[in-house]
Amino acid sequence: ASDAPVSMEIISADDIRRTGATNIPDILQQVVGMDVQRWGVGAADVAVRGYNAPYSPRLLVLVNGRQVYLDHYGMTSWNVIPVELSEIRQIEVVKGPNTALFGFNAVGGVVNIITYNPLYDDADNVTARIGTQGHREVSGVTTFKLGEKVGVRLSAGGYNADEFDTDRSAAERARWIDPSRRSAAANVLAQVTPDSQLGVELTKSDVEQSEVIPVALATTPAEYDTWSGKATYTVNTGLGLVEGTVYRNQANVKLSGLFELDNTVTVAKVQDLFKVGTDHSFRVSGEFRRNELGIEGQRAEVSYDVYSVGGMWDWAVTEKLSLVNAVRLDHLVLGRTGPFATAAAPYTNDDYDRTVTEPSLNSGVVFKATDKDTFRVTFARGVQVPSLLEYGLQQSRVVYGNPDISPTIVTNYELGYERAVAEINGSVKTSVYYQTNDEVKARLRAGFANGALYQTFDNVGDSSAIGFEASAKGKLDANWGWNVGYAFESVKDDLVAGAPLNFEDATPRHKVNAGLGYTRGAWEANVNGTYVSSTDMLRNLNNGLGVRSYDVPSYALVSARVGYELNPGTVVALSAFDLLQDEQRLNAGPAEERRVYLSLSSSF
Repeated sequence: ASDAPVSMEIISADDIRRTGATNIPDILQQVVGMDVQRWGVGAADVAVRGYNAPYSPRLLVLVNGRQVYLDHYGMTSWNVIPVELSEIRQIEVVKGPNTALFGFNAVGGVVNIITYNPLYDDADNVTARIGTQGHREVSGVTTFKLGEKVGVRLSAGGYNADEFDTDRSAAERARWIDPSRRSAAANVLAQVTPDSQLGVELTKSDVEQSEVIPVALATTPAEYDTWSGKATYTVNTGLGLVEGTVYRNQANVKLSGLFELDNTVTVAKVQDLFKVGTDHSFRVSGEFRRNELGIEGQRAEVSYDVYSVGGMWDWAVTEKLSLVNAVRLDHLVLGRTGPFATAAAPYTNDDYDRTVTEPSLNSGVVFKATDKDTFRVTFARGVQVPSLLEYGLQQSRVVYGNPDISPTIVTNYELGYERAVAEINGSVKTSVYYQTNDEVKARLRAGFANGALYQTFDNVGDSSAIGFEASAKGKLDANWGWNVGYAFESVKDDLVAGAPLNFEDATPRHKVNAGLGYTRGAWEANVNGTYVSSTDMLRNLNNGLGVRSYDVPSYALVSARVGYELNPGTVVALSAFDLLQDEQRLNAGPAEERRVYLSLSSSF
């Protein structure tokens, strides 16, 4: 990670296990600079370096290179991701805009989930878990070979639980449901020739949970039915390492009392990674994306095609100095077919006949001043394309998408420093950054059309942030390990009056993370703490279109896990989250209850 031309954190499989977490947001909450808002047992939103909100659209989430964020709102439903924690090799967290390096909509950052390789790794595990909130869970992962050249990994899991029973208005309580999850995945990797491999992936997930939606900052029951299919062919040629990938994501999303959505994403991409001499590495790429969205009962569809080309140049200037430049150009062609639900619509289908072309840039200089000291200077320009709902379909009789809405442009300047410190058997890391967000998007009351009041999505202004992060980790001896981190961020909004956004007050100024781990024989124990300073968030208490400010006091979270290895590969563990309080308010939603889990996991 210290050699990468971006600010990156790597969470290993060992780190994941020792958190005692049952979901990915609880794992990411331990990363310096990450913002997590948990709305219930199942639903959570995650952002990098502030700007978190319901259905946070700024984070690109990948599983082995396939996007798993949902394009209807451009958001990630973490419960829906079809991966079990026991099959994850590592999670890479990349901070800041990285659309030129990682692709479409990676403006806040990237979370890349990498699973065990079915051809090379042996990952066999069964886990059962029970806990508070009526939590009942089971999951399993297995890998096996079909001869010497074909590897298979199968995984499945699910849980049922009761929703938090904390303070809610009568309207909220009526729209809250108990969460459940079912997920399955199959991965096959074949060595076709000595120089080529073919990979195939199929996934399925079904989830029910309560969420806070961004249209009205109100709670609603949500049901997700998703599946995906992916094929990747990689071949080592005289022209470099060539990789072609095709995948399709299909999602049916039901938001009770609002609408039912069908979203299909089809992606085909090819890239070639090659070297010129010993000091220059290049990657050239091309991508096509087809994105379609329909709302049940409207007989209408909004869609866009995106044609992308990109390139990267990694130049090892000297043994100590390297330069990485990446550029990507996206050309979007928007369209809409079918009727509007009312004659009062402010747009026609002809208004959707438009194109958008935007470049993305990433540039980074890495200087290894000594064997212990590394400096990093980076610049990035990221592009956040409007979601399909922001662009297009009528969401009710008065709320419309906007074909003229512009992408949000996120620009980031950053200076980082990392040092290996023998005295603590670890390292320290710092970074300072300045970020601008131009043409921020939100729902906005727009006016009258054909004699009727309407609201639409629009660009509502700009916002900027300045931040500082510092972290350290090390070992006291062979048994004890520790980590500590601090993040400061100050956001300044310049938004139009009436915009239902308040990043300036809703982003915490101060966040502190700390952890202590102990291992001895068959025992291992971890305790983690998080402090977040007070915020002022927007909330809708009556499930209408109006919102008001809501004070969220500063809070401290403590989680802990104790595990004991009964025999080789079999571990019983007790873990707890929000250990010090029965319940605590962490955002403008209902208070979060303490969660305690007892798990039995066997790897074989």
